[in-house]
Amino acid sequence: MSDHDVIIIGSGLGGLICGAMLAAMEGRKVLVLERNADIGGKIMSYGYLHDPDITEEEYKTSLAACGHSKIVYSDPDFSTIVEKHGLFKNYIVDTGWHQMSVGPRNRFAQIAQALGKKIPISPTVGFLYYEDGRFQQISAIAAGWPKESQAERRRVAWETSRISKEESHAYDHVDYDAFLKSLTTDQRVIDYYGLMGCYSAGLNDPRTVSAGEIIRVNNMNNMAGTHFQKGGGGGVVTGGFKHVANIFAEVITENGGEILTSSPVREILVEGNTAVGVRVRTEGGEKELRAPVIINNVPPRHLGRVLPDQYWPLDFRQRIESQFPLAGLLGFMGLREPIEKGDGKAGDFSIRRLPGTEELGVIGEASIFSFEQTSEADPTRAPEGKCLLNTWISLYPKNPFGPSEIDNDDLINTLIDRIYDFFRAQYPQWDDVYEWGYFTRAKDMYGMSISPGQLGDRRLPVVHPTLKNLFHTGDNVAQWGIATDGVGHGACLTVGAVTGKDYTHLLAPWGR
Repeated sequence: MSDHDVIIIGSGLGGLICGAMLAAMEGRKVLVLERNADIGGKIMSYGYLHDPDITEEEYKTSLAACGHSKIVYSDPDFSTIVEKHGLFKNYIVDTGWHQMSVGPRNRFAQIAQALGKKIPISPTVGFLYYEDGRFQQISAIAAGWPKESQAERRRVAWETSRISKEESHAYDHVDYDAFLKSLTTDQRVIDYYGLMGCYSAGLNDPRTVSAGEIIRVNNMNNMAGTHFQKGGGGGVVTGGFKHVANIFAEVITENGGEILTSSPVREILVEGNTAVGVRVRTEGGEKELRAPVIINNVPPRHLGRVLPDQYWPLDFRQRIESQFPLAGLLGFMGLREPIEKGDGKAGDFSIRRLPGTEELGVIGEASIFSFEQTSEADPTRAPEGKCLLNTWISLYPKNPFGPSEIDNDDLINTLIDRIYDFFRAQYPQWDDVYEWGYFTRAKDMYGMSISPGQLGDRRLPVVHPTLKNLFHTGDNVAQWGIATDGVGHGACLTVGAVTGKDYTHLLAPWGR
């Protein structure tokens, strides 16, 4: 006998969306089990709208749990940032720099709307590229090219836009650099789209970016009518990304479901060839919970702790072993005022080669560096008049061209120095407006990098290959799309597999 219809392992976004849909639309009694002290998985937020009294140690513990993140540098020391500058009482920071494909029209927002909820999203407006010592809107960069290159850019855009979703899968395991070079010999066009592909995927080198996935995401943005420069192509959740987790959790509890935190699953119970429940740790020890449906939201490479390898056929084990997540160096800075105040101030700023990184031996020959004045897009993130600035540099946990980058402390320290060097050189007022800053090494911000060999038919299925009644969801399984937007699509596929119904109908046609 079971007290629940569905047990979900993990309260990351995929698990919460699945639970909300099954509870509200199917009337299933849902139980979500979360090993950590709070829900949300990787999409946590910290600050006055969440828990202004969180301690420094609680924050560090949460970072380690949700993104395998660790503070690697702070100026001044982190205790001063918390106490003197009121990091958690005056600002709102996420675990990382969370952007969404298609901004307010992303897929998890569509699902929330279908469930009677609204996710507040602040669109970013502008995409500026660093060239000739200054930032310019990326369209202005192309406008200064020779006419032949401008025409070639339009031709490549037209050719790519004509590739259907079905046809795009032929390029899942073709890297974006090779794909662009198959379309054109114009290096300006190759570099232009290569940067955009790297930015969208969060990676540093177009040779490590899946062309198929970028084609689908770019075409989705176009069909959704969104635009990076004019706004809507990206966005931040107003008041912190954690609101997304809270909204789907509300749907679960409002429809009779239950969410238990600090409840790690020790084992998925299997009888014959069927998943029948879980063994979970409780305050009093351990107990078994049973349900006719088990949904796993734990990344497959960590699932071996609760489900032995014997339940994965060899091909699937090999796929899991080769998977690597998206990782990077994240910066959070508090300024007395914004450093960029003109066109695009609420957008994203990107540099193809951060000065001083050309000789560091990183993948891509130099580091792409991006930053965003997050509080210019979402004023709730910082006190009035001040600026919260987020930065990102991609670092590879598995380097196809050499050693791991994310574990290289010397490289990380050098990159931080180069970031500060750039800001001081670019903005004469930097030392006058800078108040505080810290950096985290995030080893697992997105469960799977958008790289050839990992996507399309190489993703793991939502239906477990050998066990009945066991399903998978999250950002590591069958879906398409980047980060949280892709998770929304995957959740629809998982719930569809559980119920036998097509739940992609909740999504706009261009997101199915």
